[in-house]
Amino acid sequence: MKFLTISRMTDSAALCPPAIMRHMLEATLAWVDAQKKAGNILEIYAIPGGRTAVICNHPSAEDAAKTIASIPMGAFMNFETYALADFDETMKAYVESLKRAEQSLPK
Repeated sequence: MKFLTISRMTDSAALCPPAIMRHMLEATLAWVDAQKKAGNILEIYAIPGGRTAVICNHPSAEDAAKTIASIPMGAFMNFETYALADFDETMKAYVESLKRAEQSLPK
């Protein structure tokens, strides 16, 4: 199952001493590389303004949540995670739903 996670650094990250922040960033970069190799992270992008967008693959929402909880920088980030559905299949379902609704209308 694919998920989109958008993260943003918290304001408290600015209070972290630079040496500690650098260490956590390096640990997070290594974590991302490991997640890519494991096939969990499919794509990752930096969004101007201090955000990140990640498309990841997990068997369940619980697994996605556990993975997010393991991010070294996680304590200094806010996350929004969305399950992703196949576009074509979703549009087909909407079309079928509308067809059923049309059939129920008086003629």
